[in-house]
Formats: sequence, structure tokens, C-alpha cells
Amino acid sequence: MNLLVNVLYIVAGLILLFFIALWMGRVFKKRWQKEFDETALLQEGGKFITNTEGRRIEYFVYGIADINAPVVVNIHGSWLEALFEKWLYEDICEQLSVRGIAISLPWMGYTDIKIGRTVINWVEEDLEPVLEKENVKDFVITGHSQGAPHAMAAAYHCKKRCTWLGLNAPLLPNHVTKDIKLEWAIGAESLLTTEQLQQPLMSWYFTFMYLIFEILSPWLTLQYLFNSTPRIKEDVTLVERIKKSSKRSLVRGSLGNTWETAKDVCYDRWFDPRLIDVNNICIWHAKDDAQCPPSIGNRLANHFSQKNIDVTFKDEAQGFGHFTYCRGEYLEPNNSMIHALTQSLKD
Repeated sequence: MNLLVNVLYIVAGLILLFFIALWMGRVFKKRWQKEFDETALLQEGGKFITNTEGRRIEYFVYGIADINAPVVVNIHGSWLEALFEKWLYEDICEQLSVRGIAISLPWMGYTDIKIGRTVINWVEEDLEPVLEKENVKDFVITGHSQGAPHAMAAAYHCKKRCTWLGLNAPLLPNHVTKDIKLEWAIGAESLLTTEQLQQPLMSWYFTFMYLIFEILSPWLTLQYLFNSTPRIKEDVTLVERIKKSSKRSLVRGSLGNTWETAKDVCYDRWFDPRLIDVNNICIWHAKDDAQCPPSIGNRLANHFSQKNIDVTFKDEAQGFGHFTYCRGEYLEPNNSMIHALTQSLKD
């Protein structure tokens, strides 16, 4: 009898917690993003552009100011934002006489969210307005992790304007990985879709994500990285940059993050990157990457090489996994991806 009573208490408690999470999630969904703070962004050295939809996109410009210099656009990965790319590449761009631009993806940093967006439309809605404001015609673009799809989208959409494409630990849309029988990126198969998140009974998920991102982050992010990539602790500067960028990516709250991690936004609603037509591609994907399967980088390198595209490929295993090419020798100008991508433009 006592056992039955205890079970009933536990069940009742779980039901109560569910309805509390459901109620809190509905509150979070209605709250929208926190206020856009133009003053704070400008004090950080950032800029923003308002696109035709009325959305604001933040970005940072670094390197040399010469408008005739080669331009490289750097796109960050998940849970990070544009300042992370600036921290990595600012000195490199300066020393290589390159103009760098880093753009924060929707919801990250001060960029406005867009529910149910697509990767390919990001080019027209976010990238093109920034390029126009900065008077950029031809450009080179790099993408790390979740930034890689957006870099590929730019190469696909802008065609010959995109002279080089750099992919650091890339991932692929689910329909392509399924088609060529590759392992999916971590968590890809378990995420909810935008349509599912819009259902009232799924509001609890917004509470869950609030706890993950606003209460436990960046501590949780770092613990995950420490467990999956133990050597990353050795690079104190890199860890501090990840910590600061993870925190700054949430400056306007976790709501956008929740919508942005929808499976259709991250992994489904893509174009087919195998159709990219660009002359030069740089693909670096560490063999010990625990977040994005290194088989993806290998397969992409083989695919584009067979199309007679000039492909530069690296796949070292140094114990730093997903962030191998964001640290150490690769932050030396002549060893950087930016050097590999832009040197031929000056020759």
C-alpha cells in the first residue's frame, strides 16, 4: 500500500512539473527576443544592417580598411557568434592584407531571429545586405560547423562572385547524408521540427532550452567539450573564447536558439551542396571530430576533386577535434585557412 502511495506521489509530481514547464514555456514563447541594444553593439565595435524584412543582422569588420583588398567572410558555428570569428582571424587578416567580415547567424548575438528560416534564403536575406552595405563584389567565404552550410549556400547562390569556399568541420543536410549513406551530425536525428515546436503541448521544450542555454550555459557547453575533446582544456585562450562567445550568443535570450535548433532549419531545409559550382574549395576536417563526422569532409573532398575543382584538404588528428583548425599553428597567418584561400588571388 505504501509503495502504491509513493508511486502515485511521484506520478503526481511529474505531472505537476510537466504543467509548470508547459506554462513557463508558453510565457517564454510570447516573450520574444530581448531588446536590441544598438549602443552595446556599437561599443563592441560591431555594425548592423536592417534588411527588407525589417530584421537586423549584426556583423564585425576587421583586417585592413582598403576597399580594394580581398574580402573574406567568416561564418561561425552553433552556440557561438560573429565575435568568435573576429577573435580568430582579426590579426591574420591584418597581416595578410585582407578585409574580414564576420556575420552572426539568426538569433545569435544581436541578430534578429526568423522562425522556420532556410539556409539557402539566408544568403539573400542576411548575407547580401551586409555585402551591399560594405561595397563587396567578389568575396571568399569560410564556415565552421553549422556555419559551413551557410558558406556553401553562398557559393551556390552567388556563383562566380564567391571565388573560394572554405569549410571547417562541415556537415551535410539529412537527405544527402542518407543518400550517400554517411553518419549524421551529432543529435541531428533527435531534434524537433519547427512545426512540432509550434504545437501548444510542446511549449515545455522552450522551458527545457531556457534551462540549458540561459541557466547552465556556458558551463554545460564547456563540460560537453571537455568530455568529448579532453585536450581542449590545454588551450586556455581557445576555451576562454568559446566561453565568452557562448555567453554572448545568448545576449538576447534563448528563445531564438530554440527555434534555430529545429531539425528542419539545421538539417533538412537545404539545397544539395553537391551542386555547388566554384573553382576552388578548401576543406579541413579533423579525424578526431566528435561533433561532425569526419567522413563528411572526406566525402566532400573526394566529390569535388572528381569534378576537377581545386580542393585543398587537411584531416589531422591532434586531440582538439571540432576546434582543431581554430587554434595553434592554424592561427599563424601563413598556416591559416584564410591564407590558403586568398593567396592565389594576389599571385
